[in-house]
Amino acid sequence: VNFCENDLASGFLQKYKINVPEGQNAANCEGCSITMELIFEGEAWLSIAFSEDGKMIGSEAVIGIPGSIPQKYMLGGYDVSVIQLMPEEQQTLTDASITATNGQTIMKFTKLMSEPGEIEIVYGENRFLWAHGNDATLAHHGNNRAAFSLDLAAAGAAVAEEEVTDPTDPSVEVEEDSVNVPDAIQDPSGGQDCTVNFCDNELTTGFLQKYRINVPDGQAPETCDGCTIDMELIYDGEAWVSIGFSLNGRMIGSEAVIGIPGSTTLKYNLNGYTDNLVQPMPQEQQTLTDASTVFQNGQTIMKFTKIMKEPGEVEILFGDNDFLWAHGSAPALTYHASRSAFVLNLSSGAAQEVTAPNKGLWLAHGVILFLAWGVFVPFAVQASLLRKLLPEGGIWFQIHRGLNT
Repeated sequence: VNFCENDLASGFLQKYKINVPEGQNAANCEGCSITMELIFEGEAWLSIAFSEDGKMIGSEAVIGIPGSIPQKYMLGGYDVSVIQLMPEEQQTLTDASITATNGQTIMKFTKLMSEPGEIEIVYGENRFLWAHGNDATLAHHGNNRAAFSLDLAAAGAAVAEEEVTDPTDPSVEVEEDSVNVPDAIQDPSGGQDCTVNFCDNELTTGFLQKYRINVPDGQAPETCDGCTIDMELIYDGEAWVSIGFSLNGRMIGSEAVIGIPGSTTLKYNLNGYTDNLVQPMPQEQQTLTDASTVFQNGQTIMKFTKIMKEPGEVEILFGDNDFLWAHGSAPALTYHASRSAFVLNLSSGAAQEVTAPNKGLWLAHGVILFLAWGVFVPFAVQASLLRKLLPEGGIWFQIHRGLNT
């Protein structure tokens, strides 16, 4: 009914109100929207982001720049070049504006809480990120940002989250022992030196990864400046193939090299699960060398050399790394036929598969989805179309309604 308020920081206020359509309730609402207002003491660009894990990369944001209209963005990294506008069809904000008047910057917008392929805002606890600039030009926020949890069902119960240190964020310093990594469970390299010979790692049946680290003269791989990695993926069949580099083992917010037989081998930002959100990086970031993807003798083979540490990108370490692999069922780039996450230690070749969370729930979701749309809905339609063949008295409608609900 009324706007709730949440102090984001000194001189930065968030106001919001949930709009519930008539006949709906907020707890399981279809078509609910949220009206939000950010009020900042000063003139600067403003942002509020929606996150699944409280981290910037992989999150989605509404960013307002004085003199323009607030829009929805994908946060692909810490560099401004990878803060990318969502496609036009996803620019669904209404009543969006940002003004700088009387010493304040005020951004307003209304957003649907549940939108296909985007992070859902729930009537309950959500993870948000706020940020602002030092002026009206979109640039790195410096220390002007934070993550917080906000319960929209509890009259604005907000909790600031302990900041997660990320080694790729140029605005923070990381102590060497601040990141814990899991112990590896197998050594596919067989004790080889992966800086001299190619080491092998079987991703899955019929899909092999080979890699070698190239260390310049006078450098050590542990502290290498200019190290590169040669990688080769060999897949039994003809399909697009991909290897992804991640900070958390999840697809969204990660980066990948994707090879399409007979076409390109490029670096991509993985901004979502749909094809249109898997976007090639800008041309200046296409730094792969000796890159190719070919289909020959019944196998798809992708090869490339990549710099291990590149500005604004996920760093590949001479140690434990979170990787993702995927492949399609055909050369055309569409939804993957198979994929998985794994941790690989490049210094030892030790690999560990990462189990996807809530895998049983995803399976149940798929089964229920199939039954709903593959069985019940078609029979409900047939009950209406073939009503003349059924006994009189409205039994067709009872069947139609029952199958649809």
